Amino acid sequence: MNSATKAMLETAEACAMCRCGCCKDQCPMYSEIIEESISPKGRNLLIRAVCSGVVEPDERAVRIAYSCLLCRRDEYDCTARLKNAEAAESFREYLVDKGVPTLKEHEALLKSLENYGNPWQESRAARKRWAREIKGRKAAPGRMRVLFYVGCTFALDRSLQETPKALAHLMELAHEDYGLLLEDEACCGSTAKRIGQRQIFERIRKENEAKIRNLGVKSVVTACAGCFKTLKQDYPGLTEDVEILHSTEYLSRLVQSGNLRFKDSKSIVTYHDPCHLGRYAEVYDAPRKILKAVPGLKLIEMRNSREKARCCGGGAGVKTAYPEISGKAALRRLMEAERTGAETIVTTCPFCVQTLRAAAEANSSKMRVVELSVFLAELAIPTPTGAAR
Repeated sequence: MNSATKAMLETAEACAMCRCGCCKDQCPMYSEIIEESISPKGRNLLIRAVCSGVVEPDERAVRIAYSCLLCRRDEYDCTARLKNAEAAESFREYLVDKGVPTLKEHEALLKSLENYGNPWQESRAARKRWAREIKGRKAAPGRMRVLFYVGCTFALDRSLQETPKALAHLMELAHEDYGLLLEDEACCGSTAKRIGQRQIFERIRKENEAKIRNLGVKSVVTACAGCFKTLKQDYPGLTEDVEILHSTEYLSRLVQSGNLRFKDSKSIVTYHDPCHLGRYAEVYDAPRKILKAVPGLKLIEMRNSREKARCCGGGAGVKTAYPEISGKAALRRLMEAERTGAETIVTTCPFCVQTLRAAAEANSSKMRVVELSVFLAELAIPTPTGAAR
């Protein structure tokens, strides 16, 4: 029994002994379905029953295993402080290792990862389409200080390619020395890991670690919250050699050093904390500091923000397997944002942008959903060459 499985069983046993069920109050999936088995407590009881042989891992059990958003919101209401998301992710790995078939909805994702190195069924060459106008930034060993790791979703979803363009523009304005892998970039493996495909993830991780170390960069910057969480927390040892930064941390440094400045704005915005950036990595202050550095901008917090922010409903394979429930969770978060009186939701995760934007369009909301780099690129002003770093 590996350490992850042991920890999963310990969580399931502790949950069974606790019996409180307070985790249900803030579980976004339970809020929409109101079904005990979908709650963290129900899933922990299922883990205990399957692993002890009381229940067979049939299709319904697998459906329950993959119903968790892995958002960790429920853990802040858990009196025992159990790591329910870790247990849910480990349960998926356990089922895969036992040869239990994965969800049919996830088969295309896995096949695409194997064939194209991304979950979006796009060719490897498609990764560089967004960067057609960027010249001389191809990454090579010893050539640059910072690697801009774009990630599959920002690079391949045409509706989101504005983000890497915007972040590259901000880097140029700040006279930063950065490089891009372009078609040589591969998936970080987050998708595979979240749906329990540990062997696929480990292969991807080893290849990426070797590639990044070979470049000799000092820092890796990514705007994708999922890539950030994966590179920083799921790649053991990489952070000993390379600094892993989310774009919000990176841009916050540029603002603080005077290398990034903005013109006045009368925007009224609210900020949505992505689960991977917030509850997993505890990056809450950096994006807010950046927004507050924009002259004239008004930032209004939602009722549930920072560690208590509602999940958008777009993570951990749930949007693919349960699109209707994912949409309901997104609408709930959108309505919370609308109640602030803000005109724009700013966030820092491609899946949050996708999911919240889809909810806004489906419900004829006037709320604009925009990624932080895109929002800032509209307001950034040139910085004199040689500004202090």
